[in-house]
Amino acid sequence: MSKQQATAGISPREAEILSLVGEHRSNAEIGAQLFISVRTVETHVSSLLRKLDAADRRALADIAAQLTRPSHTPVALPTPLSPFIGRARERDALQRAVTAHRQVSAVGPGGVGKTRLVLAVAADLTGVFPDGVWFVDLVPVTDPAMVAAAVAAALGLGEQQGRSIHDAVPAALTDRRALLVLDNCEHVADGVAPFVERLLVRCPQVSVLATSRARLMVPFEWVYQVPPLSLDGESDAVALFRDRAAAVGWTVSDAQAGQVADLCRKLDGVALAIELAAARLPTLGLDGLVLGLSDHLRLIVGGYRADDRHRSVRAISTGVRRCSPATTWPCCAGSRCSSPPSPPWPPRPSPASTRCLRATSSKAWHGSPIRACSA
Repeated sequence: MSKQQATAGISPREAEILSLVGEHRSNAEIGAQLFISVRTVETHVSSLLRKLDAADRRALADIAAQLTRPSHTPVALPTPLSPFIGRARERDALQRAVTAHRQVSAVGPGGVGKTRLVLAVAADLTGVFPDGVWFVDLVPVTDPAMVAAAVAAALGLGEQQGRSIHDAVPAALTDRRALLVLDNCEHVADGVAPFVERLLVRCPQVSVLATSRARLMVPFEWVYQVPPLSLDGESDAVALFRDRAAAVGWTVSDAQAGQVADLCRKLDGVALAIELAAARLPTLGLDGLVLGLSDHLRLIVGGYRADDRHRSVRAISTGVRRCSPATTWPCCAGSRCSSPPSPPWPPRPSPASTRCLRATSSKAWHGSPIRACSA
């Protein structure tokens, strides 16, 4: 049945009620929202069943879902300002994980490149999720109880009379084959985990792809560990440095390739650190960058950014203040401390955590055992 055929002979009021039936509202909820009696709602529903030749209310809801489904896949993903470089193997692996599992968490330390990888994968999967791909940045959310409100805002859902925001999101996605991307979950994990569980239970065709510095610690979670950029051969790390250097008018010659590779190794293949280092080339030159790596936390600092987390590799250390005490204390990027600091958390990273971060070697990024931190 075409949209024109389905809506022929339906009054504006019946169209409103049909839309709410498609959201699986009860007659009482519909009446409360439209300020009409339940008996009036029942009359309109009976009329819709007859006009649309629907066998029952479920069939009516299916018709409503078909009428509201867009002709093209709605994609609400931010557009990156620089090209995505490398990570072909990681991109393929994460795609396969998302298509095979309903909740996937891309986990890794700050600056490793989780968000860019997830954005690339989400864009690749728009054909798999015909009812939409939505991106939700949770950085501005400070209260775990407001996670559902942030998702509702991304979906364009407003307040609905007689229905909480926690119910509005699952109701809008109930019959949809959609992908929800939740970025930066670590500081509101206590709100993300129950929200995702409720969403997946009520929306059997919805999948969730999350990024976080720590696992959500739920039994249905599939964890994909995002590694640093490759450092061997024609590495992704060197390719990223070349691209970002070209953006600031600096061409890396073949004779400098070995020096660039060594620089990327000293930066542990961390995407954010490599990008910030390339941005300093016009000021310091390649030799100056290499010499300055003895204090790379102070050296690798960029200009003003919309997101302060991306101004410096200190974000790897300062960002952990948002994690809850129940999560692993990652004062070393990618490592675990034997005894995490006692709450309340310090307003700034402690000297011990800063020393520990500076001492982190490239082995820590690849899952090798690392010594416990000590003050």
